[in-house]
Amino acid sequence: MDGFDAATYGERFADVYDEWYGDISDVAATVERVAALAAGGPVLELGVGTGRLAVPLAQRGLQVHGIDASPAMLDRLAAKAAAAGVTVHAHRGDFADVDATVDGGFAVVFVAFNTLFNLPDADAQRRCLAAVARALRPDGCFAIEAFVPGVPGPQDVLEGGAVTPGKVEVDRVVLQVTIHDAVEQTVVGSFVDITEAGIRLRPWRIRWASPDELDAMAAEAGLARAERWGDWDRRPYDDDSAKHVTLYRPTGQ
Repeated sequence: MDGFDAATYGERFADVYDEWYGDISDVAATVERVAALAAGGPVLELGVGTGRLAVPLAQRGLQVHGIDASPAMLDRLAAKAAAAGVTVHAHRGDFADVDATVDGGFAVVFVAFNTLFNLPDADAQRRCLAAVARALRPDGCFAIEAFVPGVPGPQDVLEGGAVTPGKVEVDRVVLQVTIHDAVEQTVVGSFVDITEAGIRLRPWRIRWASPDELDAMAAEAGLARAERWGDWDRRPYDDDSAKHVTLYRPTGQ
């Protein structure tokens, strides 16, 4: 997608992110699991956005850091953290290069709700996992939440493209336009947000990977799979699971 970079998604979605995605996943279960894994240690969220997860984690008394490439997202994060009376240490940068943006020593690094797939290709995803491995404490862990290709999810659009309605209101219509490339493992799309005031385009792009591919990338980075669940509440993962939460630890731990 020409003109699309690491900051584009956040810049185009920041004003609607909490409205559209505030409850896209179980915030309470995510915060509970990450806090338990951290055991009081520092936490880093990749693609922190508006602080949907980072702010409630900070409210648990944890030292929370977050990386995002979008100034608009980080502005909203700062406002939400201030309103909640907590500190979230925000770092502007591309989370493909974690250790170029933040110092290491984290008890937990996590990336929620398919956000790892926002990285544009397999090389960027491998680079991210290698940098995360360097940023973890020896006893730390990396948690990934992502959909499972082949089970109903955002990858299941028609190869030639699809247009689906998102919202139909009296004075607003939101359409989603997508194209899936199964060979490249990419989906590109845009929400076409139409109101009487005009049209706003909100583009997005993902490069998806299977759980097995993520395991292989992690192994290359020196991370071993420790656990895989069907969600943050640790429900069992099986062949019918539409998503997974996978926990990796440095090799040898």
